[in-house]
Amino acid sequence: MTALLPLRQRSARAAITAIFVGNGFLIGTWAANIPRVRDLYGLSGTGLGSLLLAFGLGAIAAMAGTSALAARLGPGRVAAVAGLLLAPLFPLIAVAGDWPLLLALAALLGAISGTMDVSMNAYASQLERRWGAAIMSSFHAGWSFGGLAGAATAGVLTGLGVGLAATLATASGLAAAAGLYGLTLPVLDPRRGRGGAAAPRAVWRWPSLLLVGACALTGLSFASEGSVGDWFGVYLHTVLHTGAAWATTAYTAFALAMLAGRLGGDAVVRRLGPALTVRLGALLALLGFAFALAVANRFAVDAGLVLVGAGLANVVPVAFSAAGRLAGTAGVAMASCTGYGGLLVAPPLLGHLADAVGLRLALLAVLAGVAAMVLLAAAVAERRAAG
Repeated sequence: MTALLPLRQRSARAAITAIFVGNGFLIGTWAANIPRVRDLYGLSGTGLGSLLLAFGLGAIAAMAGTSALAARLGPGRVAAVAGLLLAPLFPLIAVAGDWPLLLALAALLGAISGTMDVSMNAYASQLERRWGAAIMSSFHAGWSFGGLAGAATAGVLTGLGVGLAATLATASGLAAAAGLYGLTLPVLDPRRGRGGAAAPRAVWRWPSLLLVGACALTGLSFASEGSVGDWFGVYLHTVLHTGAAWATTAYTAFALAMLAGRLGGDAVVRRLGPALTVRLGALLALLGFAFALAVANRFAVDAGLVLVGAGLANVVPVAFSAAGRLAGTAGVAMASCTGYGGLLVAPPLLGHLADAVGLRLALLAVLAGVAAMVLLAAAVAERRAAG
C-alpha cells in the first residue's frame, strides 16, 4: 500500500519523522543534563523546580497561539523553523551566567519547543489523513527513539569529560539538520479552517465533548508518564531500598517498552481501531501499575513498568490524531496544552500527597487516572467533525 503512495507524501513522512526525532533528541539531552545545570548554577530544589516550571509554562503559553501561526505559514514550515531557532539557543543554557537570564532562556526555549510540538503533530495529523491509514504512532516512535538517543549520547559525552556547552551543541546540530530537512515539507492542507484560523470556532460545535475527551487522554497519559519518570526511581530507592544505579532502570524499562509499542502501534491501530487500542492499552497500563505497586520487589517494579510503557505507548498518538480530525491544528494545540499541563501538575501533586500518606499510597492516584482513560477511550473513535 505504501509503495503506491505518491513520492511527495513519502518524502513528507520522512521529513516530519526527522523533526520528531530531532525534537526528541533535544528533550532527551536536556533531561539527562538537568543535574549538570543544577550543579553549574548551584540551584536548590526550589530553584530547579522554578526552572522546569518556566520551561513548561513557556511551552503552554506558546501552544495557545500556534494554531493561528500555523494557519498563516503552514504547520510543517512552523515546525521546521522552530527547530532551526532552537539550535543556536539551546547551548546558551551553559553560558547564561545569572539566574534571571537562565529563567528567561528556559521560558523562551519552552515556548519554541511548545510551538514545535503543536505544529509537528498538526502536520503529522494532516499527513495521516492524506495517507488514509494510521501512521501517527510511527512519528511518536521517532520522538521516543530521539529521546533515548539524546539521553544516551549525553551520558556518553559526560562520561568522556565533554563540557556541558559542547554536549548541548551536539544536540543542537541534529535539531538544525532536522529543521533544514523540514523546510522541504510540502503544504498538505492549504485550506483555512480545518487546520487554520477558523478551527477554534469549530471546536465548540457538536464534537466538543469528543475533543475534550481526546485532550483529557493526553493530559492523563502525560501525567502518568511524568509520574513514572519523576517518582518510580525514587520509589525503588527510598521505599524498596535499591541502589541508586538500579533505581535508574525503572524509567529505562518504561521508555524502551514505550518505544517498542509505538514501533508496532500503527499496525495495532489499523487492526483494532483507535478506541479499542486506547482501551486495551489503558487496561494493560493499569495492570502494570498495580503489579509494580503490589509486589514489593525491584524486578516486579521494572516488569510492571514494561507493561505500563507498552500500554501507554499509543494513547497520545491516537489522541492527537483524534484531536486533529475534530478541529485541525486548534485541536492539536488543545491536546498539547492538556498534555503539558498534566506533565507539569501531576508529579508535584504526587510529591505533596507522598508527604501526607507515603509514596506507595500516593502512587495509587496514578491508577485512578489510568482507569479514567479506559472510560474516555470512546472519544477517539473514528469520527469527523461536521462541516
